Amino acid sequence: MMGKNELRRSVRACAGRYDAQEREEISCRILERVERMPEFRCADRIALYWSLPNEVATHRFVERWSGLKRVYLPVMQGEGLLLRRFLGEDRLKEARFGVCEPEEGETLPLSQLDLIVVPAVGYDRMGNRLGHGKGFYDRLLGSGNTLKVGICFDYQFFDTIPVSEFDIAVDRVVCGSRTQVNVWQKGILDPDSGSYR
Repeated sequence: MMGKNELRRSVRACAGRYDAQEREEISCRILERVERMPEFRCADRIALYWSLPNEVATHRFVERWSGLKRVYLPVMQGEGLLLRRFLGEDRLKEARFGVCEPEEGETLPLSQLDLIVVPAVGYDRMGNRLGHGKGFYDRLLGSGNTLKVGICFDYQFFDTIPVSEFDIAVDRVVCGSRTQVNVWQKGILDPDSGSYR
């Protein structure tokens, strides 16, 4: 099994696999699959993220759903994350690591949200998450029973990821490629997964 740093290097090496248009198209298909989840449709309060260039693209998704649901984005505070209400792109500011965060707005603990969509460097079929190594999301995800949905491109998906005692897995992983979107839940492939229809 590759170590965490080797997996991170592998993802960085593959990041150019898709051009900007392909990345956007695949991102849309991944997020359409999230939207089809009954838990997403029923949710009132959701946590998303404002994507960086090599992540599953979420900007349009965040803006669209913020008109229909209460959407929260992560904000770094010390070594942890707060979840702050998204009030529009013009109310975001660039913070550490180039991440855009809401400048102001209501904050809620994860336990008061219905669902969180989680970025990562990589995932495996059991929902184990490979982050950047800072532990921000692990500290956040350990604080509630909210449904945790990881999203990634195919080159970010691995058979197994090494796990340490502080790593927090997600409940589901939605993984997309040029030809299909697969949904994994604790090692089981969702029967609705497969080629685009």
